[in-house]
Amino acid sequence: MLDHLSSDVITRNVMSVRICAGVYKSRRIVCPDDIRPTSDRVKEAMFSALLVDYKGLDVLDVFAGSGALGIEALSRGAKSTTFVDNSASSINFIKKNTEQLGISDMCVIIKSDAMTYIKKCKQSFDLIFMDPPYNKGLASLIAPELYFLIKPGGIMVIEHSQRELINISSYKYKSYGDTVLTFIRRET
Repeated sequence: MLDHLSSDVITRNVMSVRICAGVYKSRRIVCPDDIRPTSDRVKEAMFSALLVDYKGLDVLDVFAGSGALGIEALSRGAKSTTFVDNSASSINFIKKNTEQLGISDMCVIIKSDAMTYIKKCKQSFDLIFMDPPYNKGLASLIAPELYFLIKPGGIMVIEHSQRELINISSYKYKSYGDTVLTFIRRET
């Protein structure tokens, strides 16, 4: 499984995460050992709770890590995913994972911190995932800015710690131990 990774990635410890549903169901992608990937249980709950038809959706995955959430959306039929992360290691993993699955043509991969990307972005998205590092205040700081990149009627899902509150009206809130999923819809 590691033969597709560059030598600088092979020297690091890697974990793998499973794609839960769709075209690539049960396939594994690799992720850096210095990130906290969304557990299968939380990921399955997140996608089940969304209740959307993924076909044709433009997706944004911010703090993308391995790209697991955006790749999951593509597996379920999304048209495209833009991945944003400020870590060169994460960007390398996202590139390798999308190449391994043969979906690079449906992906835009951007190395940037979230706030810089948001301020420069001219595009809007049907579905946005944000999974920042826990307990650093990033979810509550960035969510209000990211809200304006949601297309009318679109949804943003924020994965965050119980200790961090999001000051945007949500339509759904799910808790799994310390992990909270906050679902926000941009009204039309």
